[in-house]
Amino acid sequence: MSAAVIPIEKPSRDALMKAYRDAITDHIRAHTEGTNVNSNTLLTTDYLNHFNEVVMMLELLPSAPAEMAADLANWQHQTYEEHFSESGFRDKSLAIAAYRNAPEPVKHDFDMAIADLEQETVLCLRDVQAKLDAGDQAGLTGLCSEKVPELQEMIGHVAGIINGGGDEPAEVEEPGEHPEAAGGLEQDKIDALFD
Repeated sequence: MSAAVIPIEKPSRDALMKAYRDAITDHIRAHTEGTNVNSNTLLTTDYLNHFNEVVMMLELLPSAPAEMAADLANWQHQTYEEHFSESGFRDKSLAIAAYRNAPEPVKHDFDMAIADLEQETVLCLRDVQAKLDAGDQAGLTGLCSEKVPELQEMIGHVAGIINGGGDEPAEVEEPGEHPEAAGGLEQDKIDALFD
């Protein structure tokens, strides 16, 4: 009498990829303690220094146009990864890896908000340059007074996304919270697949 063979259902490729991504995300989260990387969103507000620098120069511009004009004209947008690649940020490798593995809804909201902030900053700098070229000191002062709070509000919105707040933050699902999304696999079975 032979024993019946019970077929083992193999997980789908999507289930394996999700399990792998969840494991990587958990690993990154374990390294965020004691850093400026938010353990939930896997983003850091240190990136916003890139935009805060522009706001600071715009605040100073009306009283020191000669000193600030060249710096503002030379400002170039940098992506999140470019910013950290070129920075002296202590945890820059972690910040880049964490960004790459940030929860999709958070990353989407963040990237969209950054695109809006970048566009507004570039348009503002174009208008500033036009006022400088025209020698319009009163117009320059008025423009800076108008744009500084607008940019600060946009930066605050992005900071809210990074910190898990924002206007209506996307919900973040913790890896491993929904085993059915990975085909109902238990962790030991997932580990066995990679052995």
